[in-house]
Amino acid sequence: MTNPLDAHLQTFRTAKDAIKVARRVLDDRKNPISNTSFYNLTPREVHELLDDAEARIEELLAFALFAAFERLLRDHLSTSLGPVKGSSTKPGELANNLHRFLADGVDNWRIDRVIDLFQPPVTDPDIGNAKHVRTYRHHVAHGAAPPTAIPPQTVYTQLTGFLKAAEIVE
Repeated sequence: MTNPLDAHLQTFRTAKDAIKVARRVLDDRKNPISNTSFYNLTPREVHELLDDAEARIEELLAFALFAAFERLLRDHLSTSLGPVKGSSTKPGELANNLHRFLADGVDNWRIDRVIDLFQPPVTDPDIGNAKHVRTYRHHVAHGAAPPTAIPPQTVYTQLTGFLKAAEIVE
């Protein structure tokens, strides 16, 4: 399976490059900002806006990467429930009922506990990294200042390391 986090990282790289190009155009401008929200602002004010946008994009990418990671884990667990459905139980209907119960509940399981399900083969450091990213995502999602920022490339690397160790992606 290809890594669904790749598309988010590419979007981030494109946005960062666009910001870089916008700054370069702004600094050598011949009115490149007409008909934009930058019009009538000083170059310093525009740079401040770009800095704010860049920081927010970094937070949002970490958020998007973790959301994709979480969805991938939950989908993987949902598709792994087949053996439960086919198991022998007494009463006989218990296997189907248990399968339905688990399948319906996957989206309600706490992500910290879902992450723990993958140990082993996922190691303690990879589990810790995923939980650290989750904490960061939680702060971003709820508008709180994160204790420390995690660069998007680090989020990508850590979550991809987890997914590879769990043998969910190649």
